[in-house]
Amino acid sequence: MTTTQTQTQTYRGNCHCGAYVYEAKLPEITSAHECNCSICRKKGYLWVFVGESDDFRAVKGTDDELTSYSFGSGKMFHKFCPKCATPLMGVFPDGPPGKQRGLNVHAIQGLNTWKLERKMFDGAAMGNKYVPHEYKGSLPAAVAGKQLYTGSCHCGKVRVALMSKPLDDSYDDRIVECNCSICERNGCRWVYPPVAAVVLAGDDADIGRYSFARHIMSKTFCRTCGVCMTNERNALLADDAISERDGPFKAWAETYRPVNLRVLDNVDLSGLRPAQMNDGANSLPPPYENP
Repeated sequence: MTTTQTQTQTYRGNCHCGAYVYEAKLPEITSAHECNCSICRKKGYLWVFVGESDDFRAVKGTDDELTSYSFGSGKMFHKFCPKCATPLMGVFPDGPPGKQRGLNVHAIQGLNTWKLERKMFDGAAMGNKYVPHEYKGSLPAAVAGKQLYTGSCHCGKVRVALMSKPLDDSYDDRIVECNCSICERNGCRWVYPPVAAVVLAGDDADIGRYSFARHIMSKTFCRTCGVCMTNERNALLADDAISERDGPFKAWAETYRPVNLRVLDNVDLSGLRPAQMNDGANSLPPPYENP
């Protein structure tokens, strides 16, 4: 009797800043698991699982250098880069064979995640129901015809308030998913309100900020759980350090403050019109180089 062995190939993945790089031997990735639990929703995870322990190796960095976040039973550890917040993987030491390390395919190089088959998993029905954190912080000014929305990272240390048109099937402003190097990895779904319509709340020590390339904007995230919150003008970059070519981008960054829809409470993402797919990987300079 002969046994057919599943063919594998070596995939390479990394956080955005390149501090952590790995290789994994996996069957060809044509599908991924999409879970609707509280943290998977906020991080936009798409999962594949590594089989044997020797099918995965860190090429640069170590697991211990990543930030670990756990909740609930405390048996699963979500690993993300403390500098750029890329959500890389989940480690489940007590999990069944072949399910002890899940990789977020958004961080794997060369994959078109928009074309992957998505296998839905109802994680929201498991364990205790997630209770959204109470918003604490200042509020944007009320505007006629608009509603107040609040939300938070998963652990609740970083919160956001948004004054917006109703976020339902009537919403007609831009909703975007982008495949640029950072938005792909963070799994964000963006809306683009004016700066005055957004408040990011929390202790500054709990808020991470990551900028790269032209450094005009910073992605904000929670240092504890790693959830990406907003995009904001990088306050550390002086005006005279911005080139004339980047002047329009600076003006845009001072006008709008994108918010990740995934972090907002009481917003049904499936009830909104489909997101516009923005090919930022090929349209936003400079091109990103995978490590």
